[in-house]
Amino acid sequence: MVRMDPRIRERRVEVRREEGKRRFRVLIGVTAVAALGVGGWVANDSSLLDVDRIVVVGALRTGTDEARFASGLRRGEPLSAVDQEGAVRGVEALPWVQDATVSRRWPGTVRIRVVEREPVAVAPSAGGGSALVDGSGRVLEWTDAPPAGLAVLAGLSPAGPPGTTLGPDGVAALAVAVALPAELRARTVGVAPAEGGRGEVDIRLHPEGMVRLGPPDDLHRKFDAIRAVLAQVDLRNVAVLDVRRPDSPVLTRRETPVNVSTPRVG
Repeated sequence: MVRMDPRIRERRVEVRREEGKRRFRVLIGVTAVAALGVGGWVANDSSLLDVDRIVVVGALRTGTDEARFASGLRRGEPLSAVDQEGAVRGVEALPWVQDATVSRRWPGTVRIRVVEREPVAVAPSAGGGSALVDGSGRVLEWTDAPPAGLAVLAGLSPAGPPGTTLGPDGVAALAVAVALPAELRARTVGVAPAEGGRGEVDIRLHPEGMVRLGPPDDLHRKFDAIRAVLAQVDLRNVAVLDVRRPDSPVLTRRETPVNVSTPRVG
């Protein structure tokens, strides 16, 4: 019997071990490819990963059914094929919606989260009633009974249907109406574009009179001038209080104009 050199035996064992490792790697690769193929079929063709639920959160004024429909999402479509960006665009086109996010939750849920707009003013509407408007000038809703406490816009062309936006004159008046301090808002009938346009704004006072504000800029100083004048003069028979130059307001009564001495503002 011929004895094999131990070094040759060790080398043969090493060769067989390497061949075994190669076969194992090939087997793992084939298994992985097969798993990917099955996984792709499950994700795309199996009803196990279809959209089963569309959950809407935060849609208080919009309504959950309206948000689902606007998203364009439908139960039964593959969850992997959900167009999240398209769904967001659809939901954000709704009048009350300011922001929307759409997320997928495996195995079969889509979640729509809505942040709604807040009404800050009331404007006349083309429907004959009032239109609720948010701070950007977007028309949110037509209503015959607007909630109390909102700023009132007057002298505008009737606001369009929900989802439209006020024109430039309306947006200028809105900027003033939203910024009005509470004590001035309580004495205001409405905020309106000035005659002749040019982006200037008037404030209509209760029970009579008007403040000529000019452009909606330097509002802090203009409001201070209004407060200073209203605090020291008899408001009967007032026609116009002009604060376009807040350091030199002019009060005009129905008979004769008078200059009003006020502390310098600013």
